[in-house]
This record gives sequence, C-alpha cells and structure tokens, in this order.
Amino acid sequence: MNSVSPAFIATPMTDAMMSKRSQKMGVSFDEAIDSFLDEDRPSLELHRRGKAEEVAAVIAFLCSEQSSFVLGANYRVDGGSVATL
Repeated sequence: MNSVSPAFIATPMTDAMMSKRSQKMGVSFDEAIDSFLDEDRPSLELHRRGKAEEVAAVIAFLCSEQSSFVLGANYRVDGGSVATL
C-alpha cells in the first residue's frame, strides 16, 4: 500500500483557518497566510500553500500503470517542509 502525505494545502479548511486568523489579527487573508508560514511553518521551503492539483497529480500517478512497481511508499507533498527537519 502507498500513501500520500500533504502539508499546508489550499482547501476550504485552510481557507477557513486563514480567514479566522486574518480577522483575529486584523490583517488581509494573504498576510494571514504569510504570518502563518513565518510563525508556524518556517521550514516549509516553498513558502506557500500547496495546490489541490499538486496532491491530485501524485495520487493520479499512484493510481496509474506507471506506478505498478511502487509499493509501500509514502509521498510527501509538503513543499519541502519535512526535508528541512
């Protein structure tokens, strides 16, 4: 079995988190994301939220014949955050 481990992905859930953060901090939505990345995810190398399409591409690969010999792998779709730990 294979698995996919996404990190900070632009989804309705993280949108809601960042909207709440922006209201609490009195800043724009984008500023809330930037401050979250700086304060809570400083090791995320790409310094941005991932896109659902980026996660979907890995899943599509794992569902394809191209991955027929891939077994027991965990694909981190995390913008490099784990690589820096």
